[in-house]
Amino acid sequence: MPPFQNTFEAISQLATQNFVWLLVLSTLFFIGSLLISWLVILRLPADYLCRSDTTNCRDTQRHSLFYFGQKLLCNSLGFVLLMVGVIMLFTPGQGILLILLGVTLMDLPYKHELTQRLARRKGILGIINRIRRKSGKQALTTEHQA
Repeated sequence: MPPFQNTFEAISQLATQNFVWLLVLSTLFFIGSLLISWLVILRLPADYLCRSDTTNCRDTQRHSLFYFGQKLLCNSLGFVLLMVGVIMLFTPGQGILLILLGVTLMDLPYKHELTQRLARRKGILGIINRIRRKSGKQALTTEHQA
């Protein structure tokens, strides 16, 4: 018997026993990712892609407990969205959009350049602007308004 045969059978049996729970959990993650994506897209300012740099962490007092909690929450949520986005590249879902939103929330060096590069792709920008228009928000612009 191959060495991984027992492991495969155990995983297969566990999956068949907990199929309903896995289905419910998968559905909840999918709906949750849609809601979080929607909220983050609506909170972005219309000129977000035109700004040269949007990180203002140096303007905030670093010793504030609220600041630390906010950064911890945003970075944690961003990391979760990034990981779920990577998983959704191989499974059904909006993987690139979640990667974009995850990177947007995280406080990373060069994140704005990466965000701009991803968001300016034709399909991604179209989806984002469609969501914003349906909610009565101004579409994201990619060029400075004169």
